[in-house]
Amino acid sequence: MLFLIFSLIFNISTSENIVDNLKESLFSSSNTSIKVTRTHTNRQGEEIFKEYIYKEGDKIRIDEDFGKSTITTFVYDGKTGYIEGKPISKTGSIEIVRYGYACGYLLAIDEISSSHLGTRAVTLATGRQGNRLYLDYKTQLPIRYELRNKIVEFKDYEEINGLGKIPFLIVKSGKKGGVAEIIRITDVNEKVSIPVNFFSVPKHLKIEISN
Repeated sequence: MLFLIFSLIFNISTSENIVDNLKESLFSSSNTSIKVTRTHTNRQGEEIFKEYIYKEGDKIRIDEDFGKSTITTFVYDGKTGYIEGKPISKTGSIEIVRYGYACGYLLAIDEISSSHLGTRAVTLATGRQGNRLYLDYKTQLPIRYELRNKIVEFKDYEEINGLGKIPFLIVKSGKKGGVAEIIRITDVNEKVSIPVNFFSVPKHLKIEISN
């Protein structure tokens, strides 16, 4: 109880607050069907693959397009998220849809404190593995993640109808320097036609979809 009061006075979130803030708009029902294209490139700007994020109502699906084949990697059926037909946590679903990977950005948070990233006021969430998640102090949106030699930066947040505020640019790099991967939202289509049973939970199957 004392920690809750302290958090409210000093505007410090709990780990539950952080997750709740991110999932509210993501899992609420949208009034339109959307398709978001997220492109993964290497440091030279060469395309690795594209992701297509579809949402209709409260259902979400992600396909990965490698050029010769398109694979469904994630489905949220309105209640539960699935990878390769296996259920995952709500937190894992948030990571996949908002940030492209279920790799622990929002998991294993043990301590929350106020801090600074350079001159920027932030909320710092840390874990036992040395993971550090920096969130903008006012918006409580993630802006940087650190774990061992890995750094991930979340930039250029914009509002997408049905998904909330999403980073349009994600940069993955090492602490010793050198960009490893760039993930950029390159297209948002809010008038896409969604087939019947599109959000059923499949096994890991290759599919063909008209873009």
